[in-house]
Amino acid sequence: MNATSEFALAASNVGVTIGDKTILRDISFAANSGEFVGIIGPNGAGKSTLLRGLRGMGAITSGAVLVFGRPLHTLGDKQLARSIAYMQQDVNVGFGFNALEVVLAGRYPYLKWWQNEQREDYEIARKYMAFTGVEALAEKSVQQVSGGERQRILLAKVLAQETPLIFLDEPTASLDLGYQEEIFRHCRVICQEGKMVLIIAHDIKLAAKFCTRLILLAGGTILADGRPEEVITAQNLEKAYGLHSDVFINKVTGNLDIHTYEAAGTTTLQPVVHVIGGGGSAGNILRLLHERSYNLSGGVFQQGDSDADVAMAFGIQAIVGQPFCIIDKVQATKNREKILAADVTVLSNLYYGQQNLDNLEAAFVAKKVIIIEDTAIEERDFTGGKASKLYRDLCTLPQVTVLSSVQFAEQVVTGEIL
Repeated sequence: MNATSEFALAASNVGVTIGDKTILRDISFAANSGEFVGIIGPNGAGKSTLLRGLRGMGAITSGAVLVFGRPLHTLGDKQLARSIAYMQQDVNVGFGFNALEVVLAGRYPYLKWWQNEQREDYEIARKYMAFTGVEALAEKSVQQVSGGERQRILLAKVLAQETPLIFLDEPTASLDLGYQEEIFRHCRVICQEGKMVLIIAHDIKLAAKFCTRLILLAGGTILADGRPEEVITAQNLEKAYGLHSDVFINKVTGNLDIHTYEAAGTTTLQPVVHVIGGGGSAGNILRLLHERSYNLSGGVFQQGDSDADVAMAFGIQAIVGQPFCIIDKVQATKNREKILAADVTVLSNLYYGQQNLDNLEAAFVAKKVIIIEDTAIEERDFTGGKASKLYRDLCTLPQVTVLSSVQFAEQVVTGEIL
């Protein structure tokens, strides 16, 4: 994206070198008014260095920064203060100041050195204190408020500068979840009013939930830049953080979610396992095997079933049928093909009705079957005894092992399922 005057903020090939150490290199992006941009990345990626440099508080050794088309280095202190408000990660507030006085300090760009705050300044300060919910703390010493209240006071101070650009360096650090979300909600409202917020965020999921755009820094440069779902991918998280993860949309919250785990090998070295499940009986089995890099497939599940959701979240190939419908011939055939291709088939602790009885019948073609039995088959049989008979016949086959879910988990951890 080219740095042109149409953007509120534009960086072109920005680099920062301190001594012989390169902190940032080739940083290029541009942001418009109204954008809520989150900067994420591991510790030491250069996030705070970048924010300070974009504000003109740190030396940029290469490249250029434009603020509404004007070179950053041509703006005087007051011009910068009227363009960009900056909230540092650690702000030391002296003893004796109450909340209102701290917020009023945000009005300094509009006052001469000899001027005191005017009535308008007080009105502006109180307006933003009301917006961040700290108006009742106006006369209270900032040394006597909670961490969340303090951050909201400092946010009100930043807003009182009434700048089109707002930079926030981890404003939610060390705050409870409720306060963290509150800060992000305030920022989202600010952006909807036309301001541009650039925030350094430690919590990836929180940033993905509220920000309209994310910039992922790693190794001193931009690894990814775009919408949260474009930036937060398993591949990018592994490159930036060294994380093994699955990224998916949480069906309960509708938000981007991340499941992390310690990889236990590569899929090319692990057996192929097909998991027969449904009704939530296979979710933990799929997760346990996926985290240990088994080659997995599953079915026949039903749409809306949590087993199908787990398979989708982890990128597992699954045969999925319509809810409350009998497994059809196409699904039955695909299920058997997956079973025949598997080294091991796991039959979860399923409850059986006429619609899923074929899952039990399909297990008879497997090379090796592990049956998970946590509940007696008689308690899970809603077919008038047909499922119980098939189940007992299956258990007599030489290729079948019956385990509880605890025993199965132990064997997976020790690598004994083959």
